[in-house]
Amino acid sequence: MAVRIALLGAYGSGKTTLAAAIERELGIPAVQAAGPMRVDLDDEGEQVHEWSPTQLIGLTVARYADRRVAENRETFVSDGSVLHEFVYAALRLRDGSYPGTARRPDRAQLAPADLPAVLPLLWAPFPAVRRYADQAYTLLVHLPAEVPLAADPPIDDDFRARTDAVLTDLCADLGRPVHVVTGTVEQRLDHIARLVETTPQRGATT
Repeated sequence: MAVRIALLGAYGSGKTTLAAAIERELGIPAVQAAGPMRVDLDDEGEQVHEWSPTQLIGLTVARYADRRVAENRETFVSDGSVLHEFVYAALRLRDGSYPGTARRPDRAQLAPADLPAVLPLLWAPFPAVRRYADQAYTLLVHLPAEVPLAADPPIDDDFRARTDAVLTDLCADLGRPVHVVTGTVEQRLDHIARLVETTPQRGATT
């Protein structure tokens, strides 16, 4: 059975934990964009707050391509999905790496006056992303941020709420049902298993 799940949710919502549980318990391979989010994959010391807006936009498009390669299979669970790459970058350009925290600002955060000129460059490829997401995923699953942030988090709760709001709007634009899955990992896994059994299959994209 072809099952292609997109796990959607803000930082700390449990996407990676649930993806690993789905792979382990349901046998559905978990996929991510290839490699860590660094401009130079050979530079272990590279810090995200050192990126420029141009680097962030270029890396986002590259990671979209990486994720499509990783998802080129009949069955998978995507930890984040192609939608998440663009939502993260857009909010990052607006709010910086560590919104709502006392951590240092970074180069990728745009001045408000620059946002109208730069953000369209980020969203320019999004019609293709939207078509891909609509065709590729058989299940869109939203994980609300139910777990409180740990001490000294890189973001605040307001940023998590904005991330969820943008993801919700994008999914509404797809015109596809989004299944909200809550509770413990075991409860979420049980919910996912029932969805896998009852959701009609859709053709894969290439």
